[in-house]
Amino acid sequence: MKNSDLINKAYEISSKYNVILKGHIKICENVNCILFAHYCKSTLFYKDFFNVSSATFNVNRVANKNLKEIKKLIKLYGYNKIWTKGVFSFYGDLRPLAVEAGFGKWSENGLITNEKYGTNFLITAIFYK
Repeated sequence: MKNSDLINKAYEISSKYNVILKGHIKICENVNCILFAHYCKSTLFYKDFFNVSSATFNVNRVANKNLKEIKKLIKLYGYNKIWTKGVFSFYGDLRPLAVEAGFGKWSENGLITNEKYGTNFLITAIFYK
């Protein structure tokens, strides 16, 4: 199957970018989404502003490289409509999709909690149709 090969190759690529969780969901008839989680300690910004900011920007840099490489792969598979949501994406909430993809469960504070990583990750996604 064409799409399963694509997803497996995307997962392989993401491994070199320190992705800790990955998942794929079909949103509607012809829209697919591959989600990635990158480790980032979820300390409150005001408690350790400089270290948290630095870590977040580093994760953003690596996550964007991952998305860029996978976007090229998806284009090779013939998909023309591709859009990404990075760490600092303002459009749309990726948490419901992350729950659907099996990243974890909703916690009381509104974050996604994973059994292994807790809330220590940031989510990115790539959509294609």
